[in-house]
Amino acid sequence: MNTIGIEQLQPNHFYWARLLPNEGSLASEPNEIQVVQVSTVFGAASEFWTVAVMGSDEHFDFASFEFFHKVPTPPSSGEQRSNLKLVSSVSLAANH
Repeated sequence: MNTIGIEQLQPNHFYWARLLPNEGSLASEPNEIQVVQVSTVFGAASEFWTVAVMGSDEHFDFASFEFFHKVPTPPSSGEQRSNLKLVSSVSLAANH
């Protein structure tokens, strides 16, 4: 699987990534691929960005991970609203 260079990462976006083993760890198996976020919680400038692990409050530096693919951004609520049809409760009662 090809990796993404850290210079291609974008703030506040999500990526599939794998935590690299530490120098002192006994990693017999590779770590699992997980979803992480490029976090700007410590500052908006790229030198303050960290990798936030979903489901935890842990933040890591970029060198701790290898990045694979960007997770597609879901459509915004405005895009979804255009497909919704308003149905009043009065018209529902009249049809029954």
